[in-house]
Amino acid sequence: MRWFWRLFTLLLVLVCLRTLVPQPQVFITWPEENSWAPKIQGEIKQLQQFTQDLPASIEVEVRRLWNDFQPSGDGKEV
Repeated sequence: MRWFWRLFTLLLVLVCLRTLVPQPQVFITWPEENSWAPKIQGEIKQLQQFTQDLPASIEVEVRRLWNDFQPSGDGKEV
């Protein structure tokens, strides 16, 4: 039973020491530059460039799919 009290005392001392040692704190900092407008405008311009050729790209993909999956009429495809 002595070993139980020794272990209990050791754990109690460790818990006390842990509470005395200051825990590291993490601070989230906000960037000093608060100009969100240029960043958002840049993203909008990038999206506009990506979507500018979107209808033509869709048309090309549909034609490619139509040609790839068009039945050949030989009756072997299911």
